Order: sequence, then structure tokens, then C-alpha cells
Amino acid sequence: MSESQIKDPEKHSPPVADVRTKTPMGGGKKPPLLLEDLLEHTKSIGLLDNDIVEVILAVYISKEIERTNPIWLMLVGNPSSNKTQLVSLLSKAPDTVMIDVLTANPFISGLGKKEKPQDLLPKLNGSCFICKDYTSFFGRSEETVKQLLSDLVSIYDGSFSKHSGARGTIRYEATFSHIGCVTPMGLNLRQRYMNMVGARFLTIRVPELTDEQREHCFGIAWSDDFKTRVTKASEIATGYVMALCDGIKKNGVNISPVDPVIRKQLNLLAELVARARGEVRSKTQQFETEEGEIKTFEEIEEIQKEEPFRALHQLKALCRSLAIVRGKEEVGEPEFLTIKRVALSSMPVQRAEALAVFHEESKITAKEGSDILKKNYKTVKRHLDQLVHLGVLHREKDVDGKTWIYEPNPKFSTLVLPVPVL
Repeated sequence: MSESQIKDPEKHSPPVADVRTKTPMGGGKKPPLLLEDLLEHTKSIGLLDNDIVEVILAVYISKEIERTNPIWLMLVGNPSSNKTQLVSLLSKAPDTVMIDVLTANPFISGLGKKEKPQDLLPKLNGSCFICKDYTSFFGRSEETVKQLLSDLVSIYDGSFSKHSGARGTIRYEATFSHIGCVTPMGLNLRQRYMNMVGARFLTIRVPELTDEQREHCFGIAWSDDFKTRVTKASEIATGYVMALCDGIKKNGVNISPVDPVIRKQLNLLAELVARARGEVRSKTQQFETEEGEIKTFEEIEEIQKEEPFRALHQLKALCRSLAIVRGKEEVGEPEFLTIKRVALSSMPVQRAEALAVFHEESKITAKEGSDILKKNYKTVKRHLDQLVHLGVLHREKDVDGKTWIYEPNPKFSTLVLPVPVL
């Protein structure tokens, strides 16, 4: 496989029948239905994006594959965009721990022994932990949210301890996969701090429905047997992941080594995500022109870049899990394209939008970018400049000597620019 063969997913994805084999791998008992049949059930309840369904299933089975770098996924979508419906596919699966919302200090309580504290963390070891509503928690005080996110940093690495006067020092060892649901606005409130402490979450965004899809979903919502369909879809999904996990436990993971071309692209993708999640601190400065006009500009004070290795381990684990869900013996182009979607969703949304303008033109000005996105010029320029400082983009002055021209760093051009039709 050559690098030019890895095509843009929106234009070149092969038909479903070409990318998913008939028999899930990993050994164990045969799943009650084929993946294609399972997806027909999920479509019948309005889950129209097969990739997201498969990624959700892959996160669940990853708990049997990768313990040292567990997959934690944020499912980001507008209110009533079927996020709960998606994670509820796993509600009946064994080793699923599902809660509606996090409270303060959920993992290790500071309550005294007389109050019989019920710590959550030891219950999560080896499980798939699902929180249906991060948005409510992220709306709490900054101090409360920062404390939880700091706790999650340590918990992700497999060990967490906390000391209180009432209980002394409590320590637990626990690794688990995790799916959290959040709205775009809820995530944007806290994403900067998440990136500052070191991002542990991958992200996949639920796209807005087209008018045609929305009309189709209205019909589904009015169906008399909707609840029956939901129950059936959950039962089928549960049977499917249970069969795969049983096979992994009995026979190990039967996945061939990743093709060198895909490996190279995954390395680049991990580096792109790590850089785009970096932190850029700036301060607004002013100066006066010869004509007496006051101009402002952003002066960069500090840049923090994340190294790509955590992101790479997460992407590798998700690739392998996704291939197993799709019944394949190796990670191929379809898996890479799905992982690319996840990776590009895992950077701050404003930066992802800024990169998306390069699907229209290979070189742009900030004004052209704001016109494409229909967003404020200064906001778009700020995010383009941040991506320059993080090494994702390059910029140079136009012939007029005043206007900046932006283009992707050649290193990442195959990931940012659309792939030409061959």
C-alpha cells in the first residue's frame, strides 16, 4: 500500500460490504448476528452513523486488549443527538458501569468509615465506564472541575491515591475503558484545562443531521415499536461484544502487524493531534501607527506542546479494537480513515474548524478563512496563528508585504489537505 492510496474518507470510502468481513475474528463463540445485521438494528433506532456505532463497540472491547493505555472517548454532540442512545447499546453488557452524572469526589470519597463510603474507582477496574452527562459536571465551579480532571490524570495511569483526615490514605489500582457524553459547548468550557494537564481523551463528534436524515428520524420516532427496537438493538450489541471479548480471552488478539505505510501515517496523525492540542498563551499588545491609529496584536508568552506518544498508543489500540469489531485480521485503510476522523475530532473544535478550511484551498488568508467558516475574522486569525506557533501550519507574507498567507506544514499535508482523485 502506498501513501497515495490512503484516500479522503468523505470521497473515497469503499462500500460497507468491502470493508467488513463476514466473521468477527478473535475466536470464541460466533456472534448472534453479523456486523451488517447489527448495524441494521442500530439504524432502525436512528443511529445512522455506522462509524460511531463501531467506535463505541471498539472502546468496550478494548478493555480486553489494552490495559496500560486505555481508550477514553468523549462522545460530543448537540443536545438530543442520540448520544445516550449510542452508549445505551452497551448498557446490558457485562462489565459496563454506567452512571448519569459525576458528583464531586466520585472516585475516592473523603467520608469517614462510619458513613460507609462507596468509592467508585475499585468498581471500575477491568470495566467499561460510561458517564452519560459530562455537560452538567463541566458546568460546576472551576475549582471542582479542575480537581476532577486532575484526579483523572492519575487514574488514567492505573493508580490513584487520596488522603483525608477521616480515612487516611486510600489507594486503588484500576484500569478501564471510558466513554463520556458531552455537548460541544460543555466541552469547550473546559477543554483548555484538559489540554493543559495532558489530554487523556480521544473525541468523536456526532455530525448534525441533514434535512433528509432528520425527516427519516421523525418517522422512526413515531413508530409504535420504537422501544422494542431499542431493546433489541441493545441485546444484539451486547451479544456481539460479549462474543468478541470471549474470543479474545480464549485465543488472544489475532491481528497482523500494522502495514508500514499505515504505521507512518498513524505516527504523523498522533503528532498532528498532539501539536494541535498544545497550549498557546498570549497577551494583547498595542502600538500606534505613523498615522496615529492604534493597532493591537497578540504577543506569544508561552507555548506548551504535548509529545505524541500517548496519542499514538491510544490510536493504535483503537485501530486494533476497530479491526476486531469489523471482523478483520489486519488494520487496513478503512480503519485508518475512521481513526483519522477520531483524531481530527480530538483537537480543540476551533482549531479543527480552522484546519478544515484547507479542504477548500491549499493556501488561504485569515479573511478567506473567516469567509469560508462564516466566523469572526479575528477569531479565525487567532486560531490560525496558534496553529502556526504549534508547528501545524506555516505562514508567509503575501506580495503586498502585509497579508499573511497560511498553508499546512508539508509534514502534515497528506492529513490536512484533501487527497486528489487518482
